Amino acid sequence: MADRIPVILSEDRSVRAEGQRLQKRLVEALSQWPDVQLTVVPHLYDLSADGPGIRLVQSINDDLIVLAWLYPRSAFWVLDANRVRGRLGRTFSLPDEEPDQVVTRVDAADVPDRTIWCLDLRTHDRPEPYLEEIGRIALRGQGSGVRGQDWEVERAVEPLGAGLLTSPTRAGSADPRRAREIEEAASSRWYPVIDYSRCTNCLECLNFCLFGVYGLDESDVVTAQEPDACRAGCPACARICPAGAIMFPAHKDPAIAGDPKASLSGLKLDLSQLFGGADPAQMAAAERDRALAARRLDEALSSQADADRPPAKDDLDRLVDEVDELDL
Repeated sequence: MADRIPVILSEDRSVRAEGQRLQKRLVEALSQWPDVQLTVVPHLYDLSADGPGIRLVQSINDDLIVLAWLYPRSAFWVLDANRVRGRLGRTFSLPDEEPDQVVTRVDAADVPDRTIWCLDLRTHDRPEPYLEEIGRIALRGQGSGVRGQDWEVERAVEPLGAGLLTSPTRAGSADPRRAREIEEAASSRWYPVIDYSRCTNCLECLNFCLFGVYGLDESDVVTAQEPDACRAGCPACARICPAGAIMFPAHKDPAIAGDPKASLSGLKLDLSQLFGGADPAQMAAAERDRALAARRLDEALSSQADADRPPAKDDLDRLVDEVDELDL
């Protein structure tokens, strides 16, 4: 049973001043909480499957709080895709319609008995709501990871972290060593994330995708086996999924990005059909075909560039050049 609850703060992709300010204030406050083990990582969606960020999160076996610039549903299943599993805990970031306890793949033998709470950092531009929610989670002592009674009771009856954020002396005394920062050269990625609480394993995505992204695991369950083979910007498989189980967390459409409100109905009823537009299957096929054509064009241009490039010089050519340059 852990005495300190692990908190993962996933950094924003952008360098917006508002986002940077929120992250800084959260780090300053949480670094002073003796019951929190804070770790800062690059954007959760961009972490490499074998990089130091994911390896660290995989090493955590207790309850876990994740602060990310993603919908909670997306963040939870991004973790699942990286073998970080448990139950999805309720927070203010989840709508009333969302189940209290979504569990990662029920057929997986390695699902630990722990809760993962995911907070969307886009919900508020102030740190106080997040600090209050973290304190509430710890006080409840849900799961087997954290003893709620070990937390100071006064944190439940006054705004969490208020003193830390308003007192210059206390805020200035934050110990940066209390926050671990994972250095990882993460670049923007684009790949599908499967919500296995909705997936029916119908294999529509496997049969539809032309880029070799999907495959079957040892239990014949569909997975995104080659996520980085996905064509950037192509969300076609999310549109054709009958269960609305596929997400692209970086997509501008909330229904495709994993918004738990929009995704409940947005993918089941495409409003373009009401106004004579293309149906989702047609849109998906068009998006897939455009992505395939773009990839073929890239390959053709790359091949042409290789053909136009002068052949590399061998040792004899370099020796002749050196002789020509001699002042004889």
